[in-house]
Amino acid sequence: MKIFIAIFSIFCFSLALAEDQVADSDNLIIDEMPTDYLEFASVIGLLKPEEIVGLIGEPAKKLDLKMKSSNEVIASSWYYHNLNTDGNGNYFPTTELDIIDGYVESVVFLNDVDENSNFEGKKFDTKQPDSLF
Repeated sequence: MKIFIAIFSIFCFSLALAEDQVADSDNLIIDEMPTDYLEFASVIGLLKPEEIVGLIGEPAKKLDLKMKSSNEVIASSWYYHNLNTDGNGNYFPTTELDIIDGYVESVVFLNDVDENSNFEGKKFDTKQPDSLF
């Protein structure tokens, strides 16, 4: 009888946990990423990297900054092409996302970027979700 109660309890617990996970996936902040650069900058900092990839896909280029001692990634720069539009509806050739501690710290919208150019663009610091500390 004790075994039956234990198995039944585990079943009920796993069912409740599964329902919580389904509810979490339904509570996404946004369903679609805005293309306007001001709207994009206002929401991108609220998303985790895996949520960003789920909405707009993998970046065209990714640069990771790692600690020498542990080889741990401490920051990343992700580059997307033709993702965001300016006030006139023209696409920025490159959008850079700077990710630190699991969130986008800043976003830069770049024009005329190639290997020999100086990177100039519009930089925005993003909003972060409230933390406990």
